[in-house]
Amino acid sequence: MPLVQTTSPSFTREHSWLAIVAGYLALALTYHAAEYAMRFHQHIPLFLGLMLAVVPVAYLVARLQGFRGLRAWGMQFNQKYALLLLLGFALGLLLNGLAFALRLWMGIEVVTFVPDSSTLVTQTLIFAAGTFLPSLAEDILTRGYLFGHLQGRLSRWGFVLVSSAVYVLNHLYSLDDGFAALAYLFALGIMLATPLVYTKNLWYTVGAHWAGNIVYRLGQDVLTVKEGPSTFSGLWELTIFVLLFAVVNYWVGRRISKASRLR
Repeated sequence: MPLVQTTSPSFTREHSWLAIVAGYLALALTYHAAEYAMRFHQHIPLFLGLMLAVVPVAYLVARLQGFRGLRAWGMQFNQKYALLLLLGFALGLLLNGLAFALRLWMGIEVVTFVPDSSTLVTQTLIFAAGTFLPSLAEDILTRGYLFGHLQGRLSRWGFVLVSSAVYVLNHLYSLDDGFAALAYLFALGIMLATPLVYTKNLWYTVGAHWAGNIVYRLGQDVLTVKEGPSTFSGLWELTIFVLLFAVVNYWVGRRISKASRLR
């Protein structure tokens, strides 16, 4: 079985935009209910429960819209697609880890406290587990669902730009954080949408997204990291790395697509 889906979902143009928007709103309300529970009530079980609920909601929406299930949003469950998840995850750890290391080397950030090895491993694993569902849920909402409906209607790069814009707008609490933050989010959207348009599968994207969130939480919650003496913006440094990762994802995605066509 090829690594990429070679046929489009059973979407037809008979689907009304009203149905498409209603499905998106069902996913968005579930996702943002989870965000609200965490941001304003710090209710971790409810947060994770609602993030998990995005998956059955996505399945139900797919069925109501005439699809077979989560496959419509690029989520196929088998061993080969698990390899895409692991590949995206490994490259995500590498690129985000290098970006973090470079910020330390340049003096943009300074680590002021490192917990003992046992605490470091335990907390990192906890945050790794805790960031998987939010990564998956957001990828379904801002990429998988959109791709299921927009592939064939937009060019590849048209979809990437639309998905990236939706990804920025999905960060409701960051919209007034300034141009640098919005530029970073848009670049992140490009990086995460690029492999999807070539693999036609969401799992590589989920892996890359998940890895980035783990590295972020490592610096924010496990280690104690402060601003360093450098005047260069850490956010711009990360944006540059994200765009480099987008190029890597473009190359990997094309290789995967080509290899699948040759089978």
